[in-house]
Amino acid sequence: MPSKNASASKNAPRPGPARSGKGGASPGKPALSKPGKGRPRAGKPAPATPGRGEGGVRVAEAEFAAGAARRDQVPATRLFDEAPEIAFAGRSNVGKSSLLNMMLSRKGLARTSNTPGCTRQINFFDIHLAANESFEVPPRLVFVDLPGYGYAKVSKSEAAAWKQLLEGYLHERPTLRAVVILVDVRRGLEDEEADLVAFLAERPGIRVIVAATKIDKLSLSAQKPALARLARGPDGERLAVVGTSAETGAGREVLWARVLDACRADEVVPPEEVV
Repeated sequence: MPSKNASASKNAPRPGPARSGKGGASPGKPALSKPGKGRPRAGKPAPATPGRGEGGVRVAEAEFAAGAARRDQVPATRLFDEAPEIAFAGRSNVGKSSLLNMMLSRKGLARTSNTPGCTRQINFFDIHLAANESFEVPPRLVFVDLPGYGYAKVSKSEAAAWKQLLEGYLHERPTLRAVVILVDVRRGLEDEEADLVAFLAERPGIRVIVAATKIDKLSLSAQKPALARLARGPDGERLAVVGTSAETGAGREVLWARVLDACRADEVVPPEEVV
């Protein structure tokens, strides 16, 4: 994870393997699902206004597909039939696993831990959506759970390996369509999130979506101003912000609409190929 304002030792996750269990990720050799398994048919064409009404997404299948602790363990895009990928990034205690489970309508698929920062790998989830009569859905997409940052401390060598793994994925993955940056709505955009926004600006066509988590912790009168502050990016740019709550399900419809809209985007060209 790039960070010009915070040292790598502060941003790297705590040593220790990811928790294993049914539906969860375990370290080591990736266990890949079979491409095309249970693929649903695509729905009808999208409505004239992209994103409208797309919160009614129903997830037909969702399963952990692979975990990568090193760059050579990152699964090839062909194993997912070149499906669009949506990455989720955020601090270790921001509620990323809970948000993923809410989006997928699954309990415990993305494993949560009592010790923030324990996950040390990139986790890939193979997603199949049920066809919908009202809007188009991709036959397949991939949710990518990036490791939490800004909590635990590790050695300089491990921090350097993390930097290479995460920046390599974010900068080079050809099927990456969007990065959802999770931010605790009560804390706002901090240095690490601002660095990530700046880093992603180097990838043409990559959507940046800010998911303001724990919106239910604020009063109704405080929610709108807090989201407005988040929408003002670190360099004055305007960010797409969605208020979310894993407790109440708030924001699921809007966030799914933005995700599907990003999946429909044309192929994103890696920066080194841009003329």
